[in-house]
Amino acid sequence: MKKVSMIIMILVAVSFVPLNFAFSAGEKTAKGRIEVGGDFGFDRSSVSYDGLDITSTTISVMPRIGYFVIPKLAIEPKLMIVNTSESSDPEIFENYSATHLGAVLNVAYHFEGKGESKYVPFIFGGFGFVSHSGDVGEADEMTMILPDLGGGIKIFVTNDALIRGELFYTRSSNAGGVKDADGSDFGLRAGVSIFVK
Repeated sequence: MKKVSMIIMILVAVSFVPLNFAFSAGEKTAKGRIEVGGDFGFDRSSVSYDGLDITSTTISVMPRIGYFVIPKLAIEPKLMIVNTSESSDPEIFENYSATHLGAVLNVAYHFEGKGESKYVPFIFGGFGFVSHSGDVGEADEMTMILPDLGGGIKIFVTNDALIRGELFYTRSSNAGGVKDADGSDFGLRAGVSIFVK
């Protein structure tokens, strides 16, 4: 399901931009360019144990905007909207739904080479927060993210549309909304973006 959603998002993004593969040096990460995009995630899992079936669903939407303050250097604020729900036989296991809202502010440096290249590697770093609401019980503390670090690559499909993939590492305090819990995450994120300027 994740792959199908990603392919649909890429095709929609590419269909709205003109096919122009002529890049001049420094054009892709020039000062004043604005990149709009984000990541979408869907995960559904089921567990059967001792006659009990539990289904868990997580939907995440992470819109992002990037503004190049100088050539190759962009400020990238990102919103995080995640909904998690779990369902089972309510007489045995209580169903729940929780929403996690947050924001991350990153700075990204791009290693743009020759103007003709459609590949632009980048590194990023920043910080953020996540609030927790819904059926979270006592796990309602604000989660602080410091740092959010990583690197990745942007693959330009056209002059204004790209596919973005990145490896990331985050360290968080009050992880999952639990007071004084520390956590860390390491993984892959992918999404699409278009340049509106």
